[in-house]
Amino acid sequence: MLTIKHSAMTAGRYAWLSLVLAVVVVISGGGMAGQPALAQDANPNLLVNGSLEQPYYGQGAPTRTAPSGWSIWLGAGTPEAFPHNDKVQVLDGEVSWNVKQGYTAFTAAGYQRVSGLTAGQAVKLTAYGWVYTCNDTTTSCVIPEAPYRRSDTAAGASLKVGIDPNGGTDPLAASVVWSAAAAPYDQWAELSVTASAAGDSVTVFLHMTQAAGLAINNVYWDKVSLVRTEGGTVAGPVPAEVPFVTPQGVRPDGSIIHTVQSGDTLSSIAYAYFEYGVTPESIAALNPPMKPNTRVLQIGQQIVILPPGSVDPVTGKLLPAGAAPAVPAEAAGPTPVPSPTPVGGVAQPEPTTEPAADAEPPVTYGPVQAEFVALERGMMFWVQDTNQVFVLTNGADALGGTYKAYQNTWMDGMPEVDPALESQVPAGFAQPTRRFGQAWRTYAGVRDALGWATDETLPYTALVVRQGGTIVFSGPDGLVYQFDAEGNWQAFDLGVEQ
Repeated sequence: MLTIKHSAMTAGRYAWLSLVLAVVVVISGGGMAGQPALAQDANPNLLVNGSLEQPYYGQGAPTRTAPSGWSIWLGAGTPEAFPHNDKVQVLDGEVSWNVKQGYTAFTAAGYQRVSGLTAGQAVKLTAYGWVYTCNDTTTSCVIPEAPYRRSDTAAGASLKVGIDPNGGTDPLAASVVWSAAAAPYDQWAELSVTASAAGDSVTVFLHMTQAAGLAINNVYWDKVSLVRTEGGTVAGPVPAEVPFVTPQGVRPDGSIIHTVQSGDTLSSIAYAYFEYGVTPESIAALNPPMKPNTRVLQIGQQIVILPPGSVDPVTGKLLPAGAAPAVPAEAAGPTPVPSPTPVGGVAQPEPTTEPAADAEPPVTYGPVQAEFVALERGMMFWVQDTNQVFVLTNGADALGGTYKAYQNTWMDGMPEVDPALESQVPAGFAQPTRRFGQAWRTYAGVRDALGWATDETLPYTALVVRQGGTIVFSGPDGLVYQFDAEGNWQAFDLGVEQ
């Protein structure tokens, strides 16, 4: 029987914390319902492990691995290669393939040989690449907004994908058909190429190189496919460099409207909203007389990325066709929505009224890998599902105060602590390490607010419950932590007995 010793809670808090307990029972005692069988793909991916998932196997060095089905070719340098699970740089599945080498410009290619084709069969290779380069080891080029880093483009990075119609494994062979090159700093870019098989097999390549070896030099690959297609040899229309574009968020009516900034292009805007499945063609269709090959955009021009009702503003997820977004009550009321038809190059807003949602925001919950560290004047949590670091500063006591959530920007290979600070650490204390140390050192005010770490980082599995702007998760210390949308936190000792 479950009992709660903390009897002085308000009704709202009691409901949330009771929900946490109910979820524990459900997770521990319930199973997953059977899922319907997926329809067979009419044009399947010919690659083994195109999503680059684990397991990974050694490639000539303990720190150089490749996903099952893949191999690595080295042209220069001795890069490391690992599965990477930071969700910011994961596009498909649980991990992406991270190839990196600090302080050295390396050249490498992942490759896979595909058999079972017929001579003359056209195949199309598509892959997504991301580049992160930085020469500042103190801040790691961290910025407070998405994608949380601003790369140093002096690296001169270049990615491309290729197909050898002969099935050879040397990317330097003259027979390899390459896509155009791209330099997608801090965002995903699609690279594609089409070629015709010369025999019964082809080899695909994911090629990467740089002009300069910066201190941090990372490439990520994900979501690779090879499919049968029509036509001959065609290189995908990828720009030489994809300008950085920051997504501008979902509006309360479920639409996404992008206000053009300096340097934006239609292709780079489409990349920024890739998670919603948009393309230059779909954006152009919503913004006549714009064309998919439009090259000039006006600063301040408002472009419809998705129309009202497309995205749930609470969860940020695409809505099924015909579904209504769960609009928070405070966001209801008249909402200006730009007209999709530009007038003089700039879409004009026209008032519309969105009805208030009757239903409460949906509740999501589940077990999540987490980490915890205690500090002098607060604590820090990391949760894997959103890859966020929660910084909790104590208020009047150690059971409440204020918090801020930051995106984790630390990755394997970065410094775990700052050696320059070691001489300043008081006896009995320590620097917070790894992702906690990165946030503690780089985000303004965090170090002064929290002080030094009083214990080591503790990994554990948290139960996380979310509804609207409220988050509740269990701590490793027997407490349950509640975070509201106004930046306040409270901890409760439920005294749970089984």
